[in-house]
Amino acid sequence: MHVKKELKYFFRYLVRDGFIADFVLRKVLGSQPTVKSSSDYQFKMLNKSLVRAVETLPAYTQVDLKEGNHRSLADLISKFKIVTKADLLEKPTMYYPYQAKPKRWHSVGKSSGTTGSPLVIFRDLYSVLIENYFVKRHWQECGFVLGQRCASLRGDHIVELNSSTPPFWFFNRYNNQLLISSRHLVAACIDAIINELRDFSPQMLQAYPSTAFTLAKYLEEKNQYLSIPIIFTSSEPLYLHQRALIESRLQGKSYDMYGMAERVAFVTECEHGEMHVNSEYSLVEIVDDNDIATDDYGYVVGTTFHNKAMPLIRYKLSDRTKWKKIACQCGSVFPVVEPIVGKYEDQIFGGSGAPISPSVLTFAFKGVKNILKSQVAQITSAIWEVRIVPDCRYSDVDGQLLIRNIAELVDAHIIINIILRDDLPNTLSGKFRWVVNEMKN
Repeated sequence: MHVKKELKYFFRYLVRDGFIADFVLRKVLGSQPTVKSSSDYQFKMLNKSLVRAVETLPAYTQVDLKEGNHRSLADLISKFKIVTKADLLEKPTMYYPYQAKPKRWHSVGKSSGTTGSPLVIFRDLYSVLIENYFVKRHWQECGFVLGQRCASLRGDHIVELNSSTPPFWFFNRYNNQLLISSRHLVAACIDAIINELRDFSPQMLQAYPSTAFTLAKYLEEKNQYLSIPIIFTSSEPLYLHQRALIESRLQGKSYDMYGMAERVAFVTECEHGEMHVNSEYSLVEIVDDNDIATDDYGYVVGTTFHNKAMPLIRYKLSDRTKWKKIACQCGSVFPVVEPIVGKYEDQIFGGSGAPISPSVLTFAFKGVKNILKSQVAQITSAIWEVRIVPDCRYSDVDGQLLIRNIAELVDAHIIINIILRDDLPNTLSGKFRWVVNEMKN
């Protein structure tokens, strides 16, 4: 088992992190972007992706790219309609190449399927390298030096689930990385994990918001701290209450990142807390319910630049955001958006039917102690179920305080049912959904 892991991470390092990969990517992407260079690069890469889509995807074979005067990105993209996950699932032979059968040299990425509809995406090696390049660039911009000690607390399968004795981690020497099993963030294993992190003393922790928050909750329960200067989160929404406790107990600064398996958008947080759309990664649009561009909150639509195996054109996600028309103090030329709002399945509504921001909901949990883990689920239009994994000191007083806080700070017209659970499971990919809408359509 150990030898297999060594080989896995050796080959992963060789392909994704070796000096040859870095050299090729830096040569392709060039130096620090300016407004003009970013715009020129977008125009060139969008044109290449559209040509590739017309050549390889049956849905676009009738599109004539030579017709018309393409002076802008909007001109180039206008001949292509917006598509959704449902289109890909229902018409795979139209939107996938090679009759929806990947070639041997393709990497097959999978979405987590948290909404019940997992999706596979074909990727070529270059797109895998590009993804890794953008992630590493984000890390470096936030102060992490590649090669320093780092730890990972994500969905990786590190040890068997039934393992009850340490180690619950594996040291990847090629990246100087301690990989920790997030599935062992439980009371019986947490002391060993905390001690290992303290001994390893990483400069950076890469985690899901939920796994970093769970670690921080255990530290709070034990009145302990770690010292990890940089925390990178991604793959789930990062809520204000999570960030506050993570930064307090890990004694570091957190930076969030937004991406997805479909690789149609890449948004990174700078040192000033603003979320920047990386314009060299893809073309991002924001559209309203009628698929028309909007300056208000709308759906994220992205077009890939770097995946010849399966170019996704104007792919509409169920995540929502809004352009933020500011010049960020960090000096980045990349445009800024408001924090991304989750999917409908991660959106709950108050008694009047108005949507409730999960960030607002976090205020109700402030000052409520003795909760190891929680989840807020909308069961009907009038009922929320708050599921709680309590610690040994939890009592009805804590639950009543939470109910009172929700009524006073969030919504007074919703019925709250507190349900105690032994555990709240993550998805198969190791992610956790703190807010979930379970109303029947």
